[in-house]
Amino acid sequence: MTADRMNKKRGIYIHMPFCVQKCRYCAFLSFTAEGSPRKEYTDALEKEIKLRAALERDNGTDRPIDTIYIGGGTPSVMDISSMSEMVKTLKRSFDVKPDAEFTLEANPATLGRKDGVMLAKLQAYRFMGINRFSMGVQSMDNDRLHFLGRIHTAENVARDMDIIRRKGFDNVNLDLMFSVPGESGDDALSDLEKILSFKPEHISCYSLQIEEGTAFGRMAESGELTEVPDEEDRDTYHRICRRLRDAGYEHYEISNFARKGDDPDSPSPYRSRHNSLYWNMDEYIGLGLGASGFINGIRYKNTTDLGEYLAALGEGRLPVAEEHKNTAFDNISEAVFSGLRRSEGIRYEDAVRAYMEADDSGGDSTAATDAGAVFWEIFAEAEKEASEYAKRGLLVIDNEGLKLTEQGIDISNSIMSLFV
Repeated sequence: MTADRMNKKRGIYIHMPFCVQKCRYCAFLSFTAEGSPRKEYTDALEKEIKLRAALERDNGTDRPIDTIYIGGGTPSVMDISSMSEMVKTLKRSFDVKPDAEFTLEANPATLGRKDGVMLAKLQAYRFMGINRFSMGVQSMDNDRLHFLGRIHTAENVARDMDIIRRKGFDNVNLDLMFSVPGESGDDALSDLEKILSFKPEHISCYSLQIEEGTAFGRMAESGELTEVPDEEDRDTYHRICRRLRDAGYEHYEISNFARKGDDPDSPSPYRSRHNSLYWNMDEYIGLGLGASGFINGIRYKNTTDLGEYLAALGEGRLPVAEEHKNTAFDNISEAVFSGLRRSEGIRYEDAVRAYMEADDSGGDSTAATDAGAVFWEIFAEAEKEASEYAKRGLLVIDNEGLKLTEQGIDISNSIMSLFV
């Protein structure tokens, strides 16, 4: 393993695919918890954790874990005792740093109907080491929540946030969804004001994407539902960005905003450390149904079939369905694509380092004496079009690297595609 790889941060993502019900817009790998084999699933997860940790040790790639993220689905619907046993196995199997960021995704109204039940559940999460919550609020309008297929109300959000704060959790992300059909930009800003009243440390903002295979996708095909026009969507997005900046949040990634710390000139301490692993081309282990990982230059993805997942682990083998060894171009292309999502953009030095880490690069990171020249040699065919975007004020290109402007974010996919 190269020295650069040894210095990379490392995270663990665990997928819990169960929900109370499927939201009308949801295209994620999830299904209703009722009647699902949740206990069998967490038992299988424990087996996968042990197998993956043993493989890491055998390959000499086991290193301390900086972040853990339990996502879904709705992990907060899982039985506490099963979750606790799974986390114990995780910590026995991997070297988790004492200050690791440990995030749990949760939906309002799934943490307990009674205050006492919720307080006990939150206490159990604290014992597990969870120190960050990511809450799928989406809207603070009850009619809009019902339209989206959410099971909670605005009142549930207020109550849950009050109890979470009383229990001492001081790192909470709240999700906001905008451009919902029938919703105006003013409606979205009203939702945002109500979310801001909870003083969350982090806010993620996403425009609704209508996907094939979802209830909304079928409604769109039949003409029952019409997407919000792009121009209106982009106007709402920029209004949200301005409001959050005014409220003291750092816009550090296209969809993510972190409350500034005591030093306004330093990066916010509330940036998602786990998601930053993805954008920085760091390493992460994916565990659970359909989970993806990136370890030692290899990308892998677990099977998305629950029966196959349980059967594989019952037979004592990892449930990997796909595996790909990154080439040098894969590495630099992914580094640019993900790096351009960040407000800082991508530095030539970091992009070229990612290129040199691959086995087929023909060199090592010390070989790039002029990273900018190496970068544009690799992307020679993209340089002219990238320069045109820069002239139009959509992309900043300088001696250090490149980054999107706020206007460039509106066509980010077109700009990023130059480097794929």
